[in-house]
Amino acid sequence: MKRVRFVVGSISATAAAAALASDGCSSNVSNPIVTEGVDSYTLQVQYATTRFGKYVLRTRTYGGRTYGPMVETRPGNLLRMRIVNYLPPNPHAEPPTRPVRIPNPRSMAEAMMGDRIAATQTSAAAIDRMNNPHAFNTTNLHVHGVQTIPHLFSPLGTSNPAAMMIAIDPGKSFEYPFPIPANHPSGLFWYHPHHHGATDVQISGGMAGLLVIRGPIDEVPEIAAAREIFLVIQTLQVNATPGKRDHFELEPIAYEPPSKGGYSLGTSYVMMTVNGQGVNWQDFTKVSTGTFTQLPPPEFSMRPGEVVRLRMLTGTNILVLPLVLPGMDVFQIGVDGINFLEPELLAQRGTKLVTPSNLFDGSTIVASSANRNELLIRAPKTPGTFTLSAVANDGISFQAWPKFELARFVVSGSPVQMDIPRSLPTPTREYPLVSPHEVVARRTITFTDGPTKVLLTGFGFYINGELYDELKCSAFPKVGTAEEWTIENQTLMCGHPFHLHDNSFQVFEINGQPVDPVLICDTIFVPPKVDGVPGRVKFCVRFQEFTGKTVYHCHITPHEDTGMMQNILMT
Repeated sequence: MKRVRFVVGSISATAAAAALASDGCSSNVSNPIVTEGVDSYTLQVQYATTRFGKYVLRTRTYGGRTYGPMVETRPGNLLRMRIVNYLPPNPHAEPPTRPVRIPNPRSMAEAMMGDRIAATQTSAAAIDRMNNPHAFNTTNLHVHGVQTIPHLFSPLGTSNPAAMMIAIDPGKSFEYPFPIPANHPSGLFWYHPHHHGATDVQISGGMAGLLVIRGPIDEVPEIAAAREIFLVIQTLQVNATPGKRDHFELEPIAYEPPSKGGYSLGTSYVMMTVNGQGVNWQDFTKVSTGTFTQLPPPEFSMRPGEVVRLRMLTGTNILVLPLVLPGMDVFQIGVDGINFLEPELLAQRGTKLVTPSNLFDGSTIVASSANRNELLIRAPKTPGTFTLSAVANDGISFQAWPKFELARFVVSGSPVQMDIPRSLPTPTREYPLVSPHEVVARRTITFTDGPTKVLLTGFGFYINGELYDELKCSAFPKVGTAEEWTIENQTLMCGHPFHLHDNSFQVFEINGQPVDPVLICDTIFVPPKVDGVPGRVKFCVRFQEFTGKTVYHCHITPHEDTGMMQNILMT
């Protein structure tokens, strides 16, 4: 198989009241404070109202924008990130005390429809407090892909298997010190909230931002000569605001079934954005598979022959995006912040539909939720307009998705001559690769889903047959050793992007086919079960440097928030 291409202290009541009263789109993010070896940022969590043409969306944001400011640091530095939570208090919520009617879906596709299917009755005693989404205004922070101290649980780097998640409640603040190892790979990472039960609602409002670690890859002469273009691709999940035409929000009621305004795995509307600009409006109120309105995507100018460094985050909560850019030479130079050893030319073959049979054939860049793809794109000598699109796909998600246009590149002007590098720096933290004699343990992680009466959505997502338990660790790997993991997907018509915190991993096999060269990443799309055969991914992971309690999970955030996550303790 060819390489798989993918693409808490207090704040004053006066200050909190002022921020809540504004509820605007102006940025409330402090300028970064940079001293020798320390990069400091403050992010303010607040509501913002954003207009996309006639559509007005009110969502939770960082600093009043639907994507956060870029954070930059370097290997060997200390990155300080302070979160200040200006959201209003969480409404009081308790699990039901009486029997309640919940959806009775037979599949994930039906589960996404919420209360638009038949219901069944469940006892109040059965309700799972932890995995029914709740506390939507409580937050914390994850620096995704950064190999640093484990930071979901309190205190940072804790070795207590029963440690609780950091919870930054409304009116509170918290500062994270992230030491960046001196040999850390240089590339594109990102940050987002990760408080269990609120992750999906917050990311779905736009709470995400780019995190760039500068280093050796930036000093390659051909790369240094190329302009950088960053693309933040997101999906803002919303429902109609009662009584306000063309206004939308996401305000589920904790511990209520979807029919009573509670959390649902899907929403009635979705605005897909690129760099905060709406590019596709999705309406699921008319038909369950949705109607889609393509909006003009952002445009970027290039000169004939120019090489641009295109750096992309797939910050969607569900969608998988198989990317193509016809008419241009597209060289992939890295995935998930870790550069390849040499640029790889994408074999674009005019693919119009991606299915499980051609998902990994190398003709598209598979950008699943949470992946970052780093490209060099070279404009042709002939002027014209060239479109970066996500190819239509079927059979890899809970439903078929149409083509999405994401960005346009307008080539004009006088030509230039620019080169593609022949080789790239070796990321010394990742190489040499794990050898067979290093492997001290082998584990199998199995994804399943199905109807349940313990979740008010009526549908659960499981790892090894269990929903998430904040107080339980499923494995205790030792720092300095390597393990081989097999991720097995038993679910039909739905792949799962698997993400491991705090360490990269080396994918060497997908669905029984070798990945050559090995793909080093932190998030990998595990294909669905087809014709009775589970989707499988095999990788090796070397646990490096940091001990503590951390997690792995599916990065489809509705799955994560309703149980598809487990803890491990690195010792």
